[in-house]
Amino acid sequence: MRRKEITPEEAKKKYIREFLQTILNMNDQDDPASIKSLIAMLNGLLRVNTFIPPTIEIMSFIKHQKPTLYHATRKSITSTSNLAILFHLDADPKIVAQRLEEYISD
Repeated sequence: MRRKEITPEEAKKKYIREFLQTILNMNDQDDPASIKSLIAMLNGLLRVNTFIPPTIEIMSFIKHQKPTLYHATRKSITSTSNLAILFHLDADPKIVAQRLEEYISD
């Protein structure tokens, strides 16, 4: 039986879809475990080199979907962290939802 090959476009959509689902499944709390998980995810996002992820949209999504976790994480990182600049990104939530839907739709 032949396996269906995944195109780079499909792989990109799958990665972002799974990333957003993981964010939605996280607790919106300021506990150290949640903060550590979000930091690890964001570091992973910055390491993606096969495509350019929709970083502004993802950060705005996190900010509006998980505000407690977002602000706790922002406060826990240093200003010299490679993640610090991500917490200065924001966009209109309606536009973000539309762009992310377009980005991951089949």
